[in-house]
Amino acid sequence: MPAQGVLRVLFIAIVWHAVLTAQVWAGETQQRTLRGAYIEFPPLSYTDKKGNPAGSYLDYADEIASRAGYDVEWQSLPIDRIYLYLKEGRVDVWLGSQGVPAVSEWTLEPDFTFPPIRLHAYHLEETDPVAGMDELKGEELILIRGYTYLGRLAHLKEAEDTQVGQASTHIAALRMLGAGRGNYLLDFEAPVTEALETQPIPNITHSPITSWKTTLVFSARNQDVESLIRDFENAHSSLEQSLRRSGSTRTPVHAASGPPH
Repeated sequence: MPAQGVLRVLFIAIVWHAVLTAQVWAGETQQRTLRGAYIEFPPLSYTDKKGNPAGSYLDYADEIASRAGYDVEWQSLPIDRIYLYLKEGRVDVWLGSQGVPAVSEWTLEPDFTFPPIRLHAYHLEETDPVAGMDELKGEELILIRGYTYLGRLAHLKEAEDTQVGQASTHIAALRMLGAGRGNYLLDFEAPVTEALETQPIPNITHSPITSWKTTLVFSARNQDVESLIRDFENAHSSLEQSLRRSGSTRTPVHAASGPPH
């Protein structure tokens, strides 16, 4: 074969090798991209003004994912849809509460958690404090629309003498409380702290009610979920060791508070 023919064959072979290599690389990249879901819970997980996922919880989750070799494409969704998508496998991972009974049959969780979230009963100083959930029966309550509160408020909402009002945002809920349209606002520490910067109420205080932990919840519909979780567990352990070696006290959230489910 003439030298030009040999060079042509060699060139074609090189081109095809590059094409096939790119296809394999693209396939591997696609396999390592996860579909993630979160709820709007500023400042920990929310959609910023540019339409991008933001918040310290999401930042920390992304750091773990990157160390594990994954990229998470986050999407803000209502909680009911997140539950459904986890069941159907249309979402691979949810940044949410640990041990949610409603999704336990079709999800798996890693061995690490984020700091626990804190639920408070916010009230004005002239309103009596409460020591626990049961003392809220028969009161006028303000809740955030769309939050399930992990199902722990069902007995309160079902009580005949309990009146429940709902607010679409944390700021709206604080305004309702300040206007006397409820005795107690059941809400979470992080978003209320931020909302109070916009809607300050001088004589507001709170009574601690309960807390629970938060984690990354993976859909069992993913065929590689067990190896996926191991990757994330190893990455989280590696990240924590790096932070300890550097002497950093950085945590993914402020004052051990976090997003509800």
